[in-house]
Parts: sequence; structure tokens; C-alpha cells
Amino acid sequence: MFYKSWLFFAFLGLLISACSFTNSGSTADLVVVNGQVATVDSEFSKAEAFAIQDGKFIAVGDNDEVQKFIGNETRVIDAEGKTIIPGLIESHTHATGVVNRELSAGRAYEQLRSIQEIQEWLEVQVEQTPEGGWIQLPRAEVTRIKEGRIPTSEELDEVTPNNPAVFNWQYADRQIQVLNKAAMEAAGITKDTPVPEGGRIQLGSDGEPTGRVEDSPELTERFLESQSYTDEEYHDALARLLNRYNEVGITSIFERGSDEEGYHSFRKLKEEGRLTVRATVTMRFLGLDGTIEGAEEAFQGLSLEYGEGDDWVRVGPLKFRIDGGVLYGTAFMREPYGEASFDLYGIDDPTYRGSSVFTPEQVENILHVGQSLGWQMSAHVTGNAGVDLVLDAIEATDNLVNDDDHRFTLIHAYFANQGTAERVERLGVGIDTQPPWYHMDGDGLLGALGEDRLRQFIGIGEWHDAGAKVSINSDHMMGFGPNSSLNPYNPFLTMYTVITRRTSSGEVIGSDQKVSREDALRMMTIDAAWFSFDEERKGSIEVGKLGDFAILSDDFFNCEEEEIKDIQSLMTVVGGEVVHETDGNSGQAKSHN
Repeated sequence: MFYKSWLFFAFLGLLISACSFTNSGSTADLVVVNGQVATVDSEFSKAEAFAIQDGKFIAVGDNDEVQKFIGNETRVIDAEGKTIIPGLIESHTHATGVVNRELSAGRAYEQLRSIQEIQEWLEVQVEQTPEGGWIQLPRAEVTRIKEGRIPTSEELDEVTPNNPAVFNWQYADRQIQVLNKAAMEAAGITKDTPVPEGGRIQLGSDGEPTGRVEDSPELTERFLESQSYTDEEYHDALARLLNRYNEVGITSIFERGSDEEGYHSFRKLKEEGRLTVRATVTMRFLGLDGTIEGAEEAFQGLSLEYGEGDDWVRVGPLKFRIDGGVLYGTAFMREPYGEASFDLYGIDDPTYRGSSVFTPEQVENILHVGQSLGWQMSAHVTGNAGVDLVLDAIEATDNLVNDDDHRFTLIHAYFANQGTAERVERLGVGIDTQPPWYHMDGDGLLGALGEDRLRQFIGIGEWHDAGAKVSINSDHMMGFGPNSSLNPYNPFLTMYTVITRRTSSGEVIGSDQKVSREDALRMMTIDAAWFSFDEERKGSIEVGKLGDFAILSDDFFNCEEEEIKDIQSLMTVVGGEVVHETDGNSGQAKSHN
């Protein structure tokens, strides 16, 4: 298969280059000395210096060993005892989607955490919006709203009596909108308004609409106009976002749900010399009907091949969807959600446990075709019953496709248990999951799901103890700030969460799910590289690997636990090129004379 062949030749090339590097007297382009270097190699070795030439590490060791690689043109960085780690791999982002949403909205994303904050935000927008102009609130997860619910129509009316205002709570195929009185009048929504199939206009005790409209975007979409923007504005914004990733030590990303256009956007930045992170672009696979013929037709319609590209931009796996999300009550679960979840999710069926988009046979068909054609595959699947379904299909498909290293990725897989974890490890499947969701949403989910389920929620320790490969990440999808985005992409918050298992309120639910600082770092470096068959090319500071690293503001391994989430990157380097450097960086950089 293509990716296996590519991996073999890449590894062979590294062995050859490593030998030549260690035996040559080459002059380095960049040398770092006096550091506390966590190499994250197989022994988790420590070093104090390294050298980079032509974008790769050519020497790693102590100061004396590396000094011989310094020449007149070498840039020498004195790290002054700072902790240095391999460049961080953010293995689940939606960078192109972030940029599209931000430009379409015409304003920066703000995360609103209470009904009061929602009303205060609306008051500001009313002052800036002509009377009668529509106002669309930014997405806010109900689990992060202080009151544990979405706002009512009356609460919107209190501050927006003359402007149509709509609050959207949307995920995948489920959408709940709350419209104020002005919005209902402008859209012509009454108790007699026909709704699309599967939709609903909620009526109050008086028989009139309450303002809550479910799964009926057609009723309002013509009023919710998006801002237009040029290709140049889009690519400028994408470059800015990738620079923000660099600011927190990120040197590689997995774009986890894009298409050919998204791939070419990264290529364009590379050609213009503006790409500052390495991108593995996952292709979102839409329109599948679950048949062999349908899957074959969909694959034939792709203009890109798996593995196409280079060390900067490469086509990654295909992604298809199994279920929805746990924050929205659409994850496919083994057991019913239960009455405690009714208020949060707006359901009233005691037998409800979510559902799957595909049958087991349909998933087998998709996997069989994809893997037979040489594609790495991945699935968005959040609930434990959904994971069971996919693992069953993988076992069935492995009997048909003679290859035992597909590295299928379960994206999310939120509820871990020992049996499933052992099965995942045996099948060579990887887990791509999001600790910040536990930190941000654990408190809000506790009452709805119960403590037993929350102990398993994003159960990193369970996966790790079974030996499964895990990459931890953010699923960044809205907002530019590392801590203020809808899903914060600050990697030190991500690692802090798996190290401490603390929610935003400080609660620890499932202390056995904690992992060590070393293991947390592996999950954002060398183990994350495994998911794209890149563990021999990046993810650690070793001779022959790509020269990606970050110099940190604090000692990741010995600082107080609460300080981990506040660590910053003083300097981020990709391929030997400095892509971020803080003002007043105490790790001084200078040219050697």
C-alpha cells in the first residue's frame, strides 16, 4: 500500500542521513546550547544542546559535542537553562473552518458563559446594528453556560426589542434556535407555520410559539447573511491563525475535516513562504450511502491521493461520521441517557441512546473499499456503542484486506473502559481525543450523565494503561485565541488536564485517568506523529529528524501543577527557522563570530 511504501523509504532515508550527519563535520545553520532538552526519544533522554542543518537535527548531546558544528554563519541560541521540548503536534484542528467562520461573522469570536454575558453582548450589538437588522449570537455550549441552559426568547427580548435576534445551538444534524419576538415576526413564524420534516416549532401553554425552533434552519437562513471576503483576506487570516499556533509551541497540525480546497490553501501558503506549521490534511468524506458501489464512486471522485505532498503539507486519512456529540445528546451510547439528561438535551424518551449514521454492514463496506485502495481511514465517533460498531467493522475488514498496520483513527471516542481499550490496542487503532472538553464541560455534564459515566469520559488513563496509542488535542473550531476559543487550543491546558484530571471548577472525576507529565508530552509529540506514520520523521529531538522545537517559559517537568497550563513558548522553531519569538525572550539568540 502507498503509505507503507512511503514509510519504508522515508525510514531508510533517515538511517542514511543520520549516519552522514553524525560522521560529518558539517557547519550547522542553528545551534542551541545550555538547555534542559527533553528529547522524547524511546528512553526519554535529556540533553543540553543540539544542532540543525538544512532543517534537520544533525547532533544532539552536551555543549562540547555540539560546539564543533558552529561556524561563522551559525545562529547560536543560549537557552540559559530553559526547558526545550520537541515541536508540539496539535492533532485535531479545523483551522480553515475557524477562518471561514470568523470572516463570515465579520467579528472576532467571543465565548459567552452566562445569560447575563449573553445579554450584555447583545446590548453592545444593538448599539452597532440598525433597527430591524438581524443579530446572530456566537455559538455557546450549554454545558459552559452558568445557568446550565440556553437563553429564552424573553431573555433576548429584554435587550433586543427592536432587532431580530437568534441564538443558535447546533451540532452536525441537530440544531436548536431561540428567536426573540422580533425575529419570529420578521420570519413570519406562527403556530400555523409549516415546518420541514423532522423539525419542530415549540408551542407554549397558550398555544403560541415560545421562540424555540428545532431542526428547521430553512425558516431563518435567508435572514442570517454572512459577510463576504476575498481569497486574499482568507489566506491572510489563515496565515495569522497558524502564527497563533506557533505562539504556543505548535509546529504541526492535523486538519481534521477538510477537502481538496483546504489542502490547496495550505499549499498556497507554502508556495508563498507563509506556512509556519506542518499540516496533515484529513479529507472529510460526505455523501456516502454505505454501499460498495457508492464508496467506490466517492473514492474515484477524489482529485488527491493519500500521502500526496511533502513534509509541510500532506494528504492524510479520510474521515466519515458515525454519530453526533455528547454535549448535544447525539452520541450513540450503549445505555439510554436517562431522565437526568432530559433538561440538558431537551429529550423526553427514557429509551433514547442516540443513533448511528450507518449500519455495521455499511461501515464495513466503506472501510473495505478505502483500505483496499490504500487510504488510511478515520471516523468521528463519540459514544461507546458507536465505537463498538466501528471496531466490529475493523475486525471484519482486516480479514478481507491483508494488511495489519492501517492505523485506523477513532476521532473522539469519549467513553473508555478496559475491554474496549484492550481491543483498540490489539487492533492497532489510535485514539484522537480532546481533554479540554473534560476540563470545560465535565461540570456541566456531571448531572446529566452521572458520576460513573464521567469517570470514563475522555478516559486517557484507561487507553494508556492498555497500551493504545493516544493523541490529545483540542478540536479547535472557532476563535483565534489559544485560551478564549470555543475549544481552547493551548496545548499546556490540554496536558494540564490529563495530568491533573481537574475540571474548570477544580473537581477531579476519575482520578485513575491521570497520566504522567512525560506521557502527556508524548501524546502531543511522538505519539501524535504515529497517527500520520511520521514517528520516524518528527515528534522527538533526534539526529535525522525534522528540526522542530520550542523553548518554554517554565520547567514543564518540575513546576507546580497549576502552573502547567500557564506555560508559554518563548521561541518556536520549525525546520530550523524561528517562527515565533517573544519580546524580551530570556533565551538570547546571537550569531556566532
